Amino acid sequence: MVRWGRRAAAAVMLTCMMVPLAGCMPQDKAVGDTQETAAAIAHDGVDRADATVGVVGSTDAAKTSLDSQVVEAIGNDRMPALYAAGNTDAGSQQKAVRDFLDRNVKAIILHADQSTGWEETLTAARKAGIPVILLASAIEPDDQTLYAARFVVVPRDTQTGGVNYGIGDALMRVIDDKPHAKTMNVLLTGVE
Repeated sequence: MVRWGRRAAAAVMLTCMMVPLAGCMPQDKAVGDTQETAAAIAHDGVDRADATVGVVGSTDAAKTSLDSQVVEAIGNDRMPALYAAGNTDAGSQQKAVRDFLDRNVKAIILHADQSTGWEETLTAARKAGIPVILLASAIEPDDQTLYAARFVVVPRDTQTGGVNYGIGDALMRVIDDKPHAKTMNVLLTGVE
């Protein structure tokens, strides 16, 4: 009887210790978009060389040039990038997002063409604790917690009146959960 009691107590204690780890998604915020202000205590975030980014490309062949430029710019900023072509439909794009979740990337850039049918896939990414960044996407989710940021690619010479980030810096702000705007102007550094 004593053995059973000890085992039960150990099981309860283990369960209590794991409960805080069970939910990777922040309350009422998108993953990667939870900080309004900088933390009072500095922390060391993910190293760029360890911050693998999954890029889900457009299904439109005319838009794949932007996808290639984004992947190249991420590599130029010393970050590993994995690319999944959108093929011909939103279903292949959604499968690519799920595949990147299985590969445990640090962030997913999504160049979605179809504006509907994304809630389940984006919710899966949120539950996995992986921030999703929309790139020139047709998606406008009512639930703002389904994506961390929207990247707007701007030419180097453009004066936007706001802050322009190199794509690597913008990605690291999202991955390290540092304060950032929901819509970020990004430069594709090192890409001609």
